[in-house]
Formats: sequence, C-alpha cells, structure tokens
Amino acid sequence: MPVDMKQLIATQFAEMARKKPINKITVKDLVEQCGISRQAFYYHFQDLLDVMEWSLHQVMDTALQKSLGGKTTEESLQAFIQVSMDYGNFIIRLLSSDQHRTRMEQIFVDTMRSGIRQIIYTRQPDLRISAQDLEVALNFYAYGLSGVLLENCKVSHMTAQQLSQKLHLLLSGQMISL
Repeated sequence: MPVDMKQLIATQFAEMARKKPINKITVKDLVEQCGISRQAFYYHFQDLLDVMEWSLHQVMDTALQKSLGGKTTEESLQAFIQVSMDYGNFIIRLLSSDQHRTRMEQIFVDTMRSGIRQIIYTRQPDLRISAQDLEVALNFYAYGLSGVLLENCKVSHMTAQQLSQKLHLLLSGQMISL
C-alpha cells in the first residue's frame, strides 16, 4: 500500500512535538525522523508552518465531520469537544509557538465558524436572517466556542458530554440570559 507522505510527515511532526518545543523542531530534524529527503519534504510542504497548518486542519476537519453527524446541537457540540480533548495536547503545543499562535488560533476559529454555519443551514434550512446578522452570530459562536474549547484543552474538569450539556444550556439561554 502506498505511503501517504503528507500524513507521515505530519505524524512524525506531532510525535516530535510531544518531546520538544515546536520552535525547536527543524526541517532537518523532521526529514531525518521520517527517513526522507529534503526534496520530498518540500514537495509536500512549504515549511514547518505549513505542516502545522495542515495538521491542525486535519484535526479540525475530523471534528467538523463528527460534529455534522450529530442528530442534535448537543451531540454536535460533544463531537467537537471530544476531538479537541483527544488532540488537546497537540493543539496546545501548536499554540505554544509564539510566532505561529495567531495563525493556529485563526485556523481553529475558522473551522469552528465553518462548522457552525453548516450546522445552522442543516438544522434550519429555511432560516431567514440578514447576511450581517448571520456574520455577527457566526463570529460570536465561533470565537466563544473556540475559546472554551481551547481553554478546555489546557485544563478539563468535565467530560465532553458534561461540557456539551452546559454549552447547550448556555447557547439556548437556559443557563443565563443577559
């Protein structure tokens, strides 16, 4: 079976990131770990930032696909939460790079935003809302949920199910309203 070189490189990068800070990983280290040439690396990725972005996109796309399979909003939230918990250490490592933190956060938020948009249109296909109102709602949900999930990656005191229940209550206005 042919090797998915991009996945191999990303997997080895994640493995290396478990052992040392991301800003200490070099392309030279990574190609040695993978047993490939620099040319093979540069065929698939532009640089280490590209590896980090691709890896985070893979994690978030997994979360999005699982989320879209949820029958309820709470199940969709739980899927996102569970994937963020499963990959929490890796996500935190990606965010620990001062020079790349902003970009990694933006990928996280953008994927969350895309997921929320898809969930809204799947669950409410006849929704009538202005484009401006939709943008405000998407920003609110994407940044708020991303913040909660990123914080939950650092320290989790609840299961994915418990957190999804609490977020569902909050989002539905049953926990608190302003």
